[in-house]
Amino acid sequence: MTLQEGKTLPAEIEGLALAVTEEHYRVQPDLMERYGQAGFNKSKRDTAYTLHYLAESVQMDSPSLFVHYIGWLKQLLAGYGLTEADIRLKLELILGRVEAGERDESTDRTIRILEMGIARTAEPAEVPSFLAEDRPLGRESVEYLDALLSGDRAGAYALVDLLFERGESVRDIYAYIFQASQYEVGRLWQTQQISVADEHYCTAVTQSAMSRLYTAWIGSGHKSNSKVLVSACVGGEMHEIGLRMLTDVFEMEGWDTHYLGASVDEDELMNLILRRRADIVALSATMTFHVHLMKKLIVNLRADERSANVLILVGGLPFNVDPSLWTRIGADGYAPDAGGALLEAERMMRGRASRRRRDEGQPAVEGGHELGS
Repeated sequence: MTLQEGKTLPAEIEGLALAVTEEHYRVQPDLMERYGQAGFNKSKRDTAYTLHYLAESVQMDSPSLFVHYIGWLKQLLAGYGLTEADIRLKLELILGRVEAGERDESTDRTIRILEMGIARTAEPAEVPSFLAEDRPLGRESVEYLDALLSGDRAGAYALVDLLFERGESVRDIYAYIFQASQYEVGRLWQTQQISVADEHYCTAVTQSAMSRLYTAWIGSGHKSNSKVLVSACVGGEMHEIGLRMLTDVFEMEGWDTHYLGASVDEDELMNLILRRRADIVALSATMTFHVHLMKKLIVNLRADERSANVLILVGGLPFNVDPSLWTRIGADGYAPDAGGALLEAERMMRGRASRRRRDEGQPAVEGGHELGS
């Protein structure tokens, strides 16, 4: 059977999710007693998500994407009383459907990835804290998160103001306070220690704190150069805070930045890239099942002679899970965080300049020296 994100129709995935869930409840009838119809509906929804992650992993030939998801899912569902045996049975039922279905060029890969996911269910799924007092600004990051979780927005702002006033770099505040706390908020939600509402509140306060800090550092003067960055989240991607951090870091280093935020329309993105004559386009995806949309966007950018040579930098959780994934979707570079993205963008710019010099018959220069000298 064909199971690849963007190729398998949504109705097919929904139909398969329903069939697998019905079979799961027949094989394990105590589930209906434990969770009722509401539990059945949630199980079908989770099965559909699992199929989307599997389809993306198959299409991108990246087993690690699915294996990582299964580890995440195991930790999440443990909070609802579901065991590794429950998850393993669900995956085995999916595997049975794949093996019994019509075979195509992706079937063997699908089976192999499913078997790796099944093996992952037997491994520990604990997620360590992202905060520790022995890390840079570690004590302050714990205090900041405590303020968020207690609903003390003013206290969170005051801590950030204090760090800025005492001379901590804005980049360090972004990395060790904002980024670290956001990772920890995600972990706390995953382990059922906070609610979705808590998670949204923490994110909203951090976004507001970033805006307040932006006003402070932009008013104190910063570098300026002629390099242009356009940044956007692809498809229906709504997780935008990491990309905003990246964009701010570029602006701190003098780049002319144009941040479009979440779920950007492809035509609108193309128009802005052309109008602003972008040097770098930064694309972000947090949800694995958006990666094929990013690949499609990159293919379209390359196919248009007006944007064929723009440099494309990608990032987000799927690329951190599979650090070689960016090479398979046609990007020019990848970075795991905002600071790394800036370094990678500068490397990409130097590489383009060297290629242009070679094309013009001039010696390529790297770090102030002719290559080969």
